[in-house]
Amino acid sequence: MKDLFDLTGKVVIVTGAARGIGQSIAIELAKKGADVVVSDIIPGDDTVNQIKKLKRKSIYIKTDISKKAEVESLITQTIRQFKKIDILVNNAGIFVPGATLDLSEEAWSKTIDINLKGTFLCSQAALRHMKKGASIINISSVAGIEGSAGGAAYCASKGGIRLLTKALAAEFGAKGIRVNSVHPGLIDTAMTKDFTKDKKVLEGMMSKFLIKRVGKPVDIAGPVVFLASDAASYMTGSEIVADGGWICSL
Repeated sequence: MKDLFDLTGKVVIVTGAARGIGQSIAIELAKKGADVVVSDIIPGDDTVNQIKKLKRKSIYIKTDISKKAEVESLITQTIRQFKKIDILVNNAGIFVPGATLDLSEEAWSKTIDINLKGTFLCSQAALRHMKKGASIINISSVAGIEGSAGGAAYCASKGGIRLLTKALAAEFGAKGIRVNSVHPGLIDTAMTKDFTKDKKVLEGMMSKFLIKRVGKPVDIAGPVVFLASDAASYMTGSEIVADGGWICSL
């Protein structure tokens, strides 16, 4: 009987895969047999080397996902190297904290351009090459479901990703292409270090968690592997919240 989680022969692109959640996603997909294109604006050699140790193929392509030409180059190089795209994981993103009245137009635009426009551009370019059975997984956030003070741009971008996911699922479902989203809570990464290093802030946040720990990147990689696999073949337009029960207790 076939392993529902077997991804052997699949070609995957993971954006923001040089470190943190994206790196964990790329490695866990490779463990299931996928060949992985590591995309990031910072060097991704470490991720590529870890994947190659798993006897899977991997290349790094530097990409600023907010720029259409670079996104199209990412897709073109992937097709040239691997001949197809089976799975796209739109993980790359940024968080610029700040009170709304102090938030600059530049910070707003940068957040929207990378998080939301970047997800759209990558999806649009990849979908031109995807066939029946392909899958897109978008990494949104609990902030894409519930708003939070001091995160106007981030919440707007991640909420946009949530509904972009559903719109794409509706449009491409008839073609057999699934589109789903994952919504992390507080995960221990470079992006969240300002929260996790401040004991008082961290304690305040964790008081709302039902699972009393900060999440790890692999806690998000697991749901992504599930959504990428045949185990989730009847799921599209769906969202998985992996937040330690944070939203449940709000």
